Amino acid sequence: MTKLLILATSALSILSSPVIAREARPAATGVAVPIDAASPTATQRQSNPRYCIVETITGSRIPHKTCRTRAQWIDEGFDPLAKN
Repeated sequence: MTKLLILATSALSILSSPVIAREARPAATGVAVPIDAASPTATQRQSNPRYCIVETITGSRIPHKTCRTRAQWIDEGFDPLAKN
């Protein structure tokens, strides 16, 4: 029984090592260009700004980000500029 436990533990650690190595990648290097500067519709975006809401769902480590214009948020029944 002890040998089986040791064998299972070592097999699990060997199988999980590529996953751990894959997650530890360095960040890509390069020049970051703002979206507004690269976009041909930069003037249109400035006249119609978007408001982003970040929702953190209980039990999840990944936040959900939703971006819409103020008119779209009001159509959904939510005013992003209203004070609570």
